[in-house]
Amino acid sequence: MSDEAPAVERQPSGKGFLGRHAAWLCLCGLYLVIAPYFRALENPNENVRVWATRAIAHHGTFAIDPVVATWGPVTDTAAWKGRRFSSKAPGTTLLGVPVHFAHDRIAMVFMGRSPSPMASTWALRVFTVILPLLGFYWWVARRIEAVTGSPFARDLLTIALGAGTMMYPYGLAFVGHAQSAALLFAAFLVLPPARSGDAGQDPSARSRLLAGTLAGLSVVFEYQALLAAAVLGGFALFTLRRRCWPFVLGALLPALLLGAYHTALLDSPWRLPYAHLDDAGYATYHHAQGFLGLGRPRARVLLSAFFSVDYGLFVFSSLLGAGFVMALWRSVRDGSRPAALIALVTVVMAVFLSGMANWRGGWCAAGPRYIAVVVPFCIWGVAEGWKELVAPRPMLGTALLALGFVSVGLCAMAGLFPHFPVQLDNPIYDLVVPLVAAGFAPYSLGTAVGLTGLVSLLPFFACLTAALVVMARFAPGHRAVASAALAAVVLLGALSQTGKQTREDERVRRFVQQIWEPGHRVPRKGAEHGPL
Repeated sequence: MSDEAPAVERQPSGKGFLGRHAAWLCLCGLYLVIAPYFRALENPNENVRVWATRAIAHHGTFAIDPVVATWGPVTDTAAWKGRRFSSKAPGTTLLGVPVHFAHDRIAMVFMGRSPSPMASTWALRVFTVILPLLGFYWWVARRIEAVTGSPFARDLLTIALGAGTMMYPYGLAFVGHAQSAALLFAAFLVLPPARSGDAGQDPSARSRLLAGTLAGLSVVFEYQALLAAAVLGGFALFTLRRRCWPFVLGALLPALLLGAYHTALLDSPWRLPYAHLDDAGYATYHHAQGFLGLGRPRARVLLSAFFSVDYGLFVFSSLLGAGFVMALWRSVRDGSRPAALIALVTVVMAVFLSGMANWRGGWCAAGPRYIAVVVPFCIWGVAEGWKELVAPRPMLGTALLALGFVSVGLCAMAGLFPHFPVQLDNPIYDLVVPLVAAGFAPYSLGTAVGLTGLVSLLPFFACLTAALVVMARFAPGHRAVASAALAAVVLLGALSQTGKQTREDERVRRFVQQIWEPGHRVPRKGAEHGPL
């Protein structure tokens, strides 16, 4: 802990447990009150993981063929020697095995049958993604307050991380993007030289071992995290020198696990499922270029991935852009190692994304999912520069609050339908807002108690409103809050005017209405799979 840490306790941080942890409690509500599920979309990113989890837990095999025979077909599979497997990194699947095993046995005892795909998906989401993420947010909130000495920064950045980035829509699904990001960032925080004010500390061997293990596990959950994990490994080597060996040992353990998994599937630790995709057309279009679909970087991809209205990371989560700029500024001006690492992780992953043939990733929400690992790092960029840049400048704090309002508003709405069609120029205002206003609401706490339509989303909007209030409760004065709210309204209004309406937009909206759950209408013949 830094020399300034005791001052943190003297900061007004709310009264009692509820006061100090209000931001985290708002995130608990936002993550637990809705459960979007649209079976007709056949979401390959999630379903193939659910199928693979059931194959292991119920049938005792990595091959998903017996699950396909009972639950139906799924895409995003790899084929080897006549059997089909999940093409995804195995971390999410393996973590879900004990959850589904217990769920399956309990359902058999009390219902006499195995749980449905929908029930299985919900249980896997809650116990392997949502609850661990909520624990992660609890820990990060404490670290933010320790580093910044500011309850305003703690509440603003914690809610922005959990509800104002792609961590929210992907944290509601049984996929590995948010899990991998949390693991890698946890590895970063476990290394004392990665934290402001801790550069003089000598990290214990246990800390170095844990950091390496967490970094290695991030790759087990998402293959592309390897690049960011390598950057973190280089940082550890540079700062720890010869004392880096526990980090390397820790990273080796997940690597061996991943190699064993590949050997069990494909008879070799070096074979990747992506090299054996079952869908020949998908494999040719997305993975035949370069090395498994990775070619030379393209500037137009960077512009779209970070600044387009339909998908841009810094549009949906503008606070991340501020964090990246602050980290870059501090790394150049002050030579801050943590800030330099944040900037380097972001740049490396951006360059990687710009070379991907399938950089868009299909129907995705709130940013390019393949670089989700940069999200907590960019949030930390704001924390890194808080004392020097934000604390002395109340106007900058007001601007960051406005960006936080916009980010949370956009990403929370994305959570209601986290499958943005690639055909839409402005999916929030062309699709999500009109559907919600017309009474289309996903499964939620409201629907569980018998509410329908827009009324069923009252618990969600209550949690969202509480989150926005908590973000602003320690802002520097009522004028600052009013100014931030006004700026956010102006920015959101400006975003609503972007994009153009086409006949294709209307066709996509009709399709989404037809597949909507609960109470969706059956699609017309030939439209079951939609324009995915």
